[in-house]
Amino acid sequence: MKQTTAANLALILVVAGWLLAFYGVTSQLGDPSPSAPRAQIEAARHLSLTILGVGVVCILAALCLSGFSFTAAKVRASVCAALGFLPAIAVIWSML
Repeated sequence: MKQTTAANLALILVVAGWLLAFYGVTSQLGDPSPSAPRAQIEAARHLSLTILGVGVVCILAALCLSGFSFTAAKVRASVCAALGFLPAIAVIWSML
């Protein structure tokens, strides 16, 4: 894969990864309906965790591609790294 293509793919993956991770977390917020069957609640939880996991893997893959493409596309690789790390740092900082 060319480094410039990897940089473009990294930008797409980091944005998609954060959107998936956000959806995975927010879909678990709130209380389920008392009339919902337990199996349905568990299925929804498993789906949310799967989406969250895919989002995290997308972010990590984007950071790896960003490092690979840094020599050819410094600006795009740096933007991708910032989009990968800064929200994570903000989330960790808010938990302290």
